[in-house]
Amino acid sequence: MNKRRRFFHMLKKNFKKKRSKTYSKPDVFAVKGCILKCDLGVLLEHTGVYIGHGKIVSLNRHSEIKIENETSFFPPGTNPKSNRIYTACYGNTDEPLCSTAIVRRAKKKINQKTPYNVLFNNCHRFTSGCITGNFDNEVVSFSQLEDVIFAYQESMRPKKSWWVRLLNFILRKPHPDPAKSFNWRPVVFK
Repeated sequence: MNKRRRFFHMLKKNFKKKRSKTYSKPDVFAVKGCILKCDLGVLLEHTGVYIGHGKIVSLNRHSEIKIENETSFFPPGTNPKSNRIYTACYGNTDEPLCSTAIVRRAKKKINQKTPYNVLFNNCHRFTSGCITGNFDNEVVSFSQLEDVIFAYQESMRPKKSWWVRLLNFILRKPHPDPAKSFNWRPVVFK
């Protein structure tokens, strides 16, 4: 299938797909390795990876993987004061999905150049590569990135402390079933 057919097939599939819920409250603190998004318009989003200390790594329109802050994360033409940045959270909770492996992969790519194309090689593909470790993936849209986040959400969920796991083992509490969805919550930077 050529690029044009693949793009229209993906577009058709994405408009039929139910999107993950975006909440306006409560605010959660950004955690190293969490996936961030900001809304650019009706159906457009920009995504990146939080690496701590107010720094976000993302692929920009100039083909550069750069470190940005919470205001420069918004592309030109958008108003950072009227928009919010959101993070992916587990199930219907306000527990951010994060991983140290995501931070490590994002940091390795800082200051590298990659050919940018809004349709075929964009920020969603870069963010998906940080999650999976495969930067040569087929993700080109935000809904495809959401599918990747959903598929990897159990591995991105922070592990409970050893004493909570021990207590659950002693009390013979069963492991909860994996969440059937995830959600987006607004972020506050420490």
